[in-house]
Amino acid sequence: MKILIVDDRRDNLLALEAVLESPDYHLVLAMSGEEALKCLLKDDFAVILLDVQMPGMDGFETAKLIRARKKNEETPIIFITAIYQSTENITKGYSLGAIDYLFKPFNPEMLKFKIDGFIKIHMHKKKIKHQNDLLKQHALDLEIINNSLERTTGDLRRAEALARIIGETSTDTVITMDTMGRIINTNPAIKTMFGYEHEDLLGENVEVLLPDNNFPFHNSLNNFVLCQSSKILNATAKHKTGRVFPVEIQVGVASIDEQEILVWSVRDISERKQLEKERIDRYRTLEKLVLERTGELFRTNQKLKEEIFKRNKIGEELRKTSLRLNNILESITDVFFTLDHHWEFIFVNEEAEKYWLKGRDELIGKNIWDLFPEALLEYYPLFRKAKLKKEAIHFEIKGLYSETPYEAHVYPSEEGLTIYYHNIMERKMFEKEMARLDRLNLVGQMAAGIGHEVRNPLTTIRGFLQLMEGKDEFAKSKGYIKLMIEELDRANLIISEFLSLAKNKTVDLRPLNLNTLIENLFPLLQADAMVSDKNIKTELQDIEVLSLDEKEIRQLILNLVRNGMEAMSRNGTLTLNTFMDGDRVVLAVQDEGCGIKDQDIEKLGTPFFTTKESGTGLGLATCYSISARHNAQIDIETGNSGTTFYVKFKTKQKY
Repeated sequence: MKILIVDDRRDNLLALEAVLESPDYHLVLAMSGEEALKCLLKDDFAVILLDVQMPGMDGFETAKLIRARKKNEETPIIFITAIYQSTENITKGYSLGAIDYLFKPFNPEMLKFKIDGFIKIHMHKKKIKHQNDLLKQHALDLEIINNSLERTTGDLRRAEALARIIGETSTDTVITMDTMGRIINTNPAIKTMFGYEHEDLLGENVEVLLPDNNFPFHNSLNNFVLCQSSKILNATAKHKTGRVFPVEIQVGVASIDEQEILVWSVRDISERKQLEKERIDRYRTLEKLVLERTGELFRTNQKLKEEIFKRNKIGEELRKTSLRLNNILESITDVFFTLDHHWEFIFVNEEAEKYWLKGRDELIGKNIWDLFPEALLEYYPLFRKAKLKKEAIHFEIKGLYSETPYEAHVYPSEEGLTIYYHNIMERKMFEKEMARLDRLNLVGQMAAGIGHEVRNPLTTIRGFLQLMEGKDEFAKSKGYIKLMIEELDRANLIISEFLSLAKNKTVDLRPLNLNTLIENLFPLLQADAMVSDKNIKTELQDIEVLSLDEKEIRQLILNLVRNGMEAMSRNGTLTLNTFMDGDRVVLAVQDEGCGIKDQDIEKLGTPFFTTKESGTGLGLATCYSISARHNAQIDIETGNSGTTFYVKFKTKQKY
């Protein structure tokens, strides 16, 4: 413990040092007030022995300056003097903060006892101050922990509200189970789809709902491998009444506390299966509409009135639960976000960030109408209606920065609005293609119904014209008769093309390599190209053998090649390509023409639509009919440098 002794006389310093010398004390000597103040700047002292009479700055001035420092305002000061012994001087010493006033000569033992007492008092004060500092820091730590728990609780409540909205508003059945297939939780849609109450299924195996399906729940390891990535499975479900119906299952997996939890989103696809059955001859590739709605209800809302160690444990559980719910929301493929009652973003998932082209730090807490005033102005009345009338709103919109169509779903909640946008681009394209196929089918039915009936009178007329041509009395009219026969032959040719559109036309399918057919046709195609002063080449890759009708595929190639030839100017080059694209064999016919106008692309394949002066519009329609009978698909790429027709055949076809 340090003691500061201040006296201008060295003999007095040595005397005091001799009296107070102890292994418990560290004595620091100073011979002036200025030197004493310098020592106080460097060290802390338990007691200061200060001589009153000193040259320059006396003891009273020194004490006054010492007490002016906040750090030393409570340091004990003992005045020692041999001259200033008046009552006035003693009073002045005590007024400057002295705790004692000694006169020389003093009793060494008494001085030592006083110093020991002051040292103990100083140590006691220091201990009390240290304990107070610890108590203050402990209280501050408790306050920080409590604030953190309160924030975590608020986040959890918001997360629970989001999960409840998703689960209760979803029309799909969401089933949560362990890796052995035992049901942990379901959403309210289970009652509508399967006829069971939520409580009836808890702990039951999912095979109660999905019997006779090959789900390897008896082997949890295989099942975990099955669910490593999101998959879509088709299965047969069973209603409580015994009725079976087809479903589509979106499979997902989550890891909670090192335990794998399986989440299935089950959708009734009875209508879609029926539609596929009715339209299987016209179009087999249907859009896969999958909208993930996953949600989990969890119980972690406990009161925070226990000891600190218990609060820490609850807080950790709440953080894990919040992270699990956030992972579920981030995994859905729709644009999902929520707004509070002030139109400010509360939550956005990853798809929403891509849609708005802004990060969540730029969206959360911001007003949606302030961020996107012009783009969303027309949707404000719909959002406001859902909010005020507390009713769900559904409508179609276009992408904020694209022409992509979305189906918007707006649901009111206690915190504001829950909104998700579902991309319906594929569904729109499918509806458009089905409408085109319906038109083509109608023409095909007309062709089958009237084509043969029209040919019969034409054949009779042509026979009589040939008979008249051979008689002398019609010699002057031979030119007219020849012209009429040519026109009848042209009409017959148009009818032949028209008949090729018939839906019920039989096809003779045999194993055929498309490359072989093209190589056999190439001399004929090359001759046509040379006549029109144009070029043709082939780029054929190794492809799989297909089941084809050789005559129909020959006609398809001839029609596409001749269309491409007619679209090019002299010295143009037409290229025939074949290659594999996944499980499909692709035939590509590429020309170097001026391309197809945007307004004409949608009309391509429609019977009697043509951009040629002398065309019938049946050639390309015939190609579409042939491709439909072969379960193939025709895609088009066009631009100023030319047009490419892609005919895509499935390698494993069913007819």
